Amino acid sequence: MKVNKYWFFFFLTKIFYMFFAIFVYAKLTTLGDASSYISGSKLNLNNFYYNSTSMMSFFGLMISKVLGSILVHFPFMILSFYGIWYSVKRLSLTNRELFFILLILSFPSFGVWTSIVSKEAVGVFFMGIILGYFIDLIKNKNRNIKLIEYIALYLLLIFKPQYFIAILSIFIFIKLSYFFKLKNIGKLFLFLTHVIIIISLFWYFRDIINELSYTMPKHFTMEAGSTRENTIWLENNDVFYNAPYGMFIAFFGPTINEAIDKPIQLLAFIESSIICIIAFFFISKASYIVLLTKKINILYFSLFNIAVFWLLFVHYPFGVLNAGSGIRYRENFYGFLVVFIFYLYKKIKERVLIEKNSISY
Repeated sequence: MKVNKYWFFFFLTKIFYMFFAIFVYAKLTTLGDASSYISGSKLNLNNFYYNSTSMMSFFGLMISKVLGSILVHFPFMILSFYGIWYSVKRLSLTNRELFFILLILSFPSFGVWTSIVSKEAVGVFFMGIILGYFIDLIKNKNRNIKLIEYIALYLLLIFKPQYFIAILSIFIFIKLSYFFKLKNIGKLFLFLTHVIIIISLFWYFRDIINELSYTMPKHFTMEAGSTRENTIWLENNDVFYNAPYGMFIAFFGPTINEAIDKPIQLLAFIESSIICIIAFFFISKASYIVLLTKKINILYFSLFNIAVFWLLFVHYPFGVLNAGSGIRYRENFYGFLVVFIFYLYKKIKERVLIEKNSISY
């Protein structure tokens, strides 16, 4: 069987990051909870099948007994690699496009945290599997859910239940759009209905959400090197008013001052800057196509906004108070967003090229 060279080099990159994390990065900072998972110190046999930490400890301990303390990371690296492959293979990319998207998925932070024994490696797996299913749905493949996709949903509910609202919203939007055979105006109405429901739910549960926001700082200790003082959730409804900034900084990671103070955060700052520049470039190109053709696909527009908003919003309480946590936790959905956004952009471009093949992009 012929192996695509780009996938082969991407796989080698994952192996490199695995050893880099173990022998270099671990000397600079801790590798999250990897050591506790490998030692099984957080294992509870009574709840390992529904508690993510206990499950990680169970498999970390079992695999380490077979493969040792170094190669124990390898199966988790394979898991994240497969999650990426499962979604990307559905995009029908040219070699040039494949090289570009795998390059974006080879940035250091993503490479390190998803190539070791970590919840992030598992997160990339189940988010990639779910995204593969979504791409099939968008292609109007009304197929049954496969066993591996049920497993992915099970892991999602155990590891990142806060992501479920994003996944459910995307699923419902795609299903309703096709079930009712909605045209653009119908999809726009559906999207606006989604927005109204979000605002209504936030308003109805605002007291509960406020209380939860006040408890979040208790989970972060100022003794941790990259923890910030809580200046974002001080008054009622700050969790909503400060959401735009909080969503951005939780995803981006270190601020300029933090990057200047700590060299390791400077690297994360540069990486995040490159990611944001690339995202801005593709959003600008998509906007240019819309303005040039005076046509907008409401399905793709809606799915982009639903995915980005929900994933960043549920991520922001866990990442805004600590730059390191923000970077590490974002890796759970980083691959999902990269592949999904690239797919939506590619579909926009393809449709326009079909309709107006005389336009150059």
